[in-house]
This record gives sequence, structure tokens and C-alpha cells, in this order.
Amino acid sequence: MIRLSVNVKDSASPALAAVISALTGPEAAGLNAVGGRSASNAAASYHRTFDQSGGWRGKRYLGPSQTDGSRFGADVARGWKFDSSDKQGAIISNDADHYRFKITGGTITPKRWRYLTIPLVPEAKGLRAATYVQNTGLKLFQPRGKRVLAVKDGKGIRPIYALVSSVTMGPWPNALPPEELLTDHFLSGWRDALEAHIEDA
Repeated sequence: MIRLSVNVKDSASPALAAVISALTGPEAAGLNAVGGRSASNAAASYHRTFDQSGGWRGKRYLGPSQTDGSRFGADVARGWKFDSSDKQGAIISNDADHYRFKITGGTITPKRWRYLTIPLVPEAKGLRAATYVQNTGLKLFQPRGKRVLAVKDGKGIRPIYALVSSVTMGPWPNALPPEELLTDHFLSGWRDALEAHIEDA
């Protein structure tokens, strides 16, 4: 899970900062909750646009998966939520599967088998080797001396999966929404809530 703390400490004007300092306890926490929800909504919108523009597609993009399409991108966009607030600010988070790895990067190693299977053809994307065999009726085999799983077709031997012992990836570019975007929406929601608070006073 990714957790981000958002506040207006560094971006508030002097007049706004004076109002903020005058608010304590439940009032400040309530205003920060509105700001936090606004920031969370902005993060979700950012990732919807990011996904639709191909932001999650790497250099070896093989096209949409047969089974899940852009499910990861949709999961990340849906994963943003407001967690909590206090008089200091608000916390928003995202618990979408594998999202933390996209932000931090790292090394993936196989847990149950000797190798990871990396799809080399579009029809294998998003499918385990066993599922590929089940769906196509083709038999996968490892040619001698080659780190691939392949099939025999009318043209000879066709590699379907690369076999690798590990994959190391760096942090994904722009995987986190820009801090300025979150701060601006936090402030916008906070100000709207403050105006309503003043009008009701």
C-alpha cells in the first residue's frame, strides 16, 4: 500500500496560514478531510488519464491482454482513497496490487518454479504457460540450449515465452501523481470547505 501525506503548510498564503493556525482540533481535521478527499479524487483522475494515454506501456508492450486488458491501470485509478485526517493534514493511500512495486522498482524472482516466463507474443500476454497451452491446444517445450518455451508450427519452432531467473526494474516514470497536483486540489477542497464553514458560523 502507498500512503501519502498532504498538507498546506508550504503552499498557503500568509493570510490563509493565519486562518489555518486559528483552527484547531476537530475543525481543522474536518477541513483537512475535505482537502484529502479532493486530493484523492485528483490522483484517481490523474491515473485514469495516465492509463488511457499509454502511461503503463513499456518498450516491450505487446498489446492488450486477452484476459485483463488494462486492468492494472484501472485498478490503480480505483485504488486511491482518503484514509484519515487530523489538524496537521490528511493521508490518502492506494492499495492496488503491484502498484508499490511500480513506484519503488525492484527484483522479481520465481517463487514456485525455476524460471519466470516472459511472454514474447501478444497471444501469450497475461497468460501463464499452462493457460496458454489450455487455450491454444499447442504443446510448449524448451529447445535444447535455449531459455525459451516454444511451439512447433508450420514454419518451424516459434518462441512463446522467454525463461529468466529474475527481472529487475527501476521505478516507473510518473507512477506517482505530481505533488503539485495533489497540493493544488487539497487546497481547493480545503478552501471550499472553509468558505462553507465561515458562512455557517
